[in-house]
Amino acid sequence: MFFKGACTALVTPFKKNGKIDYLATEKLLKHQINGKVSAIMVLGSTGEGFLLSEVEKQDFVKFVRKFLPSSVKLVVSVGKNKVDGTIEEIKTMQKFGADGCLIHTPYFVKCTQNALIEYFAEIDKKTNLPAIAYNIPSRSGVNILPETMKEICKLSNIVGLKEANTNIDHICQMFHEVSDKIDIYCGNDNLNGVFKGLGASGTISVTSNAFPLQIQQMFENDDLSLQINDRFFDFNNLVFCEPNPIPIKYVLSKMGLIENNLRKPLTRLENIHKKALDRALQNLRCEL
Repeated sequence: MFFKGACTALVTPFKKNGKIDYLATEKLLKHQINGKVSAIMVLGSTGEGFLLSEVEKQDFVKFVRKFLPSSVKLVVSVGKNKVDGTIEEIKTMQKFGADGCLIHTPYFVKCTQNALIEYFAEIDKKTNLPAIAYNIPSRSGVNILPETMKEICKLSNIVGLKEANTNIDHICQMFHEVSDKIDIYCGNDNLNGVFKGLGASGTISVTSNAFPLQIQQMFENDDLSLQINDRFFDFNNLVFCEPNPIPIKYVLSKMGLIENNLRKPLTRLENIHKKALDRALQNLRCEL
């Protein structure tokens, strides 16, 4: 098992001038460590990795690795359309202390299923960092089919799958095909309960930016799992009321952990959604 429980898909805090806010990053990481999360994932869509320069990415990874205790795994989101670019990115992040990488499928080009197998096989052949495949058809435009994942998980470095397909039939078939071979992690917080019930190893979570302890407990404590899932039902849906990470950055700013700054073309949360998120956040704080 690569990790069990919550891996926080960390936001990247920014100052008003657009630069990375490392003081806020430190505060956010302390919040995660106190919440006893198993892993931190950086530079994904939640972390606005697609809006960072290569130098910014490398500096951020070095900072997070230096701050985290060795007991908390550092996973770096990687992936280019060109396979050589992904391989080079993995090698660079490994050099800066990554314990593993999250490899999303090539976007926009819409690979065939055989091409996906070849893509991951080429990466596996030329790198040795533990890798989690990321199936996110809503962003990449292509879906990793369960029978395709069955072939991909034969590769030596593939240790897990982050599944962000929301189709229940697909999810159940994926567990049937590969759950005995690799770790499966939930890729949508509103489905954490479903994945937990099916035997997932954990979740790569947006919600745990704000509530790390509770999301970790959901996968560690069977007695609390259903209660936590029910308690977070509204929040987990509202935190995706606008494109991620717009809502979660608003929430974290309300909690005093970061400033509510995003990089363009992302914009701040629209007023129509603020009241609902404020109410959900207040309810959770009263209950916890």
